[in-house]
Amino acid sequence: MRATERHPLRCLFATAAALATACALVPAPARAEFVRYDFEGLFFSEAPQPVLDHCVIEDDGVYHLFYLRGNPAVNIGHALTTDFVHWDLEPPVLTLGTWDNKAMWAPFLISLPTGWSMYYTGVNLVNSQQAGLAWSTDLYDWFKWPDPVYHPDPVWAEWTETGFAHGRDPHVVWYDGRYYMFNTAKTNTNRGAVSCAVSDDLIDWEDMGPVYVHDSWHVLESVFILQRPNGKWHMFFTEETVAGTSHMVSDSLLSGWDIATRRVIDFGHAPQITDTHIGQLFSRHAVYNDAHGTQRYVFRFTPMVWLNDQAVVPRPLALAGDWTFVPGTGDGLYYQPTFGHNAFVRNENYTPTFQGDCWINTYEYYTGPLGYGIPGQFFGDSKTGIIRSQPFSIEGNSMNLLVGGGDYPSLCYVALVDAQTSEVLFSETGRNSNEMDRRYWNLTPHIGTSVYIEIADLSTGAFGHICVDDIVESGDVILSGEGGSGRGRRVPSSRGGAAADPRAEATTRLLPNTPNPFNPATTIAYELARDSHVRVDVFDTRGAHIRTLVDARESAGAHRVAWNGTDGRESPLASGVYFYRLTVDGRAVETRKMALLK
Repeated sequence: MRATERHPLRCLFATAAALATACALVPAPARAEFVRYDFEGLFFSEAPQPVLDHCVIEDDGVYHLFYLRGNPAVNIGHALTTDFVHWDLEPPVLTLGTWDNKAMWAPFLISLPTGWSMYYTGVNLVNSQQAGLAWSTDLYDWFKWPDPVYHPDPVWAEWTETGFAHGRDPHVVWYDGRYYMFNTAKTNTNRGAVSCAVSDDLIDWEDMGPVYVHDSWHVLESVFILQRPNGKWHMFFTEETVAGTSHMVSDSLLSGWDIATRRVIDFGHAPQITDTHIGQLFSRHAVYNDAHGTQRYVFRFTPMVWLNDQAVVPRPLALAGDWTFVPGTGDGLYYQPTFGHNAFVRNENYTPTFQGDCWINTYEYYTGPLGYGIPGQFFGDSKTGIIRSQPFSIEGNSMNLLVGGGDYPSLCYVALVDAQTSEVLFSETGRNSNEMDRRYWNLTPHIGTSVYIEIADLSTGAFGHICVDDIVESGDVILSGEGGSGRGRRVPSSRGGAAADPRAEATTRLLPNTPNPFNPATTIAYELARDSHVRVDVFDTRGAHIRTLVDARESAGAHRVAWNGTDGRESPLASGVYFYRLTVDGRAVETRKMALLK
């Protein structure tokens, strides 16, 4: 057992706990009046930042994601969501300290009547791993306990403070009136193990030895344990040399774990199961290489299924919930939306114009890490299919959407259809390009009409596919040009139709840089609809991050930033094409292309 001395900050923790009240977060907003289809999935990423071990906790309808951020991880990241699709980035909550002065891993939170405790792995300069503790009353401001609170006992474990030693990925369970902490460990007989410690106050932990000793040297990582209503205990973990997440079952929390019951249930890593308002979600991280030397890190959230005592992680068709697949038209839209700039992996380097991570492109067959397809895979132009949204009543003055793909007006299109008469009110097709442009439809003559969106790919010819993203109903009024032309001009407006103060519904957008091409410098302009946290990043044609030009909270309105064609170390870059991206509150808004000529 590691003896923990009484520390003056223990009094500070106790006093703060006595005075603390729960933080009253703003409730999640009610469902918007206008419809929007952005095709985003149950993902979180902070590209190009690596994101790994994580924990999710709920407070007043808001879910807080805490995660290992960076590689090596020198802080714990923080993001918020109400639907696991759209996320708001918050500043990191923990950074390196005195004893945890090299890296921080694997946050795990427990809720208390007076706040929250976070356990994490702290790593010193010689890679010795121990469990650290932090505490918060509001999930935003955290106080770190100055010393580690637990490491496996060297009596049975291969552990030392002066060299590499396993003692990571803490997971805490409340059981039978006490707290139990489980960690990755290794025995002094060179066996992987899960250590256990017990506590009554969450600060002093008594080592109980291993609850599971592996049959090989392979170390079990990211252990997560829960009890099902029938009393059975379930352990989820990642194992060295075994790809993915494994699952074991036992009748007892502290014994009975047998590798013979192990099943690999998913190919992700660092699993967690979270009870949410949409059911139990299984989350894990996945990493894939874009074939150009850049790795992408993603958390994916999937509905959990239990078949008796077997845990099952399905791969649902993402569009099946909100969209209907029209029978007899083919399966070309079954495995949509596609994920990211999938074509870039196979060196088809068109400018990505989609919003976020996910969008419709019926040429592609890759629904993201741990989904269908592999990076760079495609269906081709031969696949066909039609999907339809659920009917909704038109409430806005206009609708705008991103459209690309083949120029087949009657075969590859996105249309707004009258749900009662099946009349096509508006329709758009591509312009033989995967780069999408925004089109506008004037809905004012149809307010109150019940309609649905139809997306079709019925062409098997060259460029026989459709690209769609970010279908947005709006209060904006189309001042010129009717729907279908894509050239209508819009002005923010009240429902009545008279043009309102343009500041009332400002648009967040990225503008073309000037001059372009440029030498030696160019100016990038962008507009914000509201006060937001903004990033402006520059990338090369391989997708490698070159420089961050803006990373700050800024007020609504117009902004400009200059770039002098240098990287983060102020070293001049070679002539060539570069991309700049605007990210607002953690969501990529738009990416544009610029050329540096010398």
